[in-house]
Amino acid sequence: MTATSKRRFIIRLTVLIILAVLVLSAGWQLLQDGQSEKVEAGDIAPDFQLTDMQTGEEFKLSDKKGKGVLINFWATYCEPCKQEMPVFEKASHTYENKDVILAAVSADNSTLSIQRFQERYNLSFPIMQDNGQVMEAYGVDALPATFFVKSDGTISRTVHGPLETERLEDYLDEIVP
Repeated sequence: MTATSKRRFIIRLTVLIILAVLVLSAGWQLLQDGQSEKVEAGDIAPDFQLTDMQTGEEFKLSDKKGKGVLINFWATYCEPCKQEMPVFEKASHTYENKDVILAAVSADNSTLSIQRFQERYNLSFPIMQDNGQVMEAYGVDALPATFFVKSDGTISRTVHGPLETERLEDYLDEIVP
């Protein structure tokens, strides 16, 4: 190998290394930008406004200050979600006189699927359809996910994944004003 060919090889290798570092750096940045931070206990609950599919009324979280709010992110295709909904329905009646509101935010794209699910499980608490923005604001990356919001708007507890339904009453008691 001549001195000139060695120099070309070193220059080409250096350029390749620099390009590889730039590509890896850009990829890492994209991954970091695509991940939203999870909202955890002690954080202020991100405000949102969605339409209750049953009543057509706007549900705005900041309007619920002074009340405890359970926010459940779910979907009709989620098996643990199907098991939780009847328990949430019962709890919504038990806690309505205690100033606690249960609200479910669906990740489904199909309004019809959500309406059929709501009818099948005879759900009377607010059910809303998300376009992904609310889930992103809360850092939800898997379903179900449940957030317990105290009357001052702070999160008292989060449950990522299926909820231990036998603990639901204890968790709801934490957010009773």
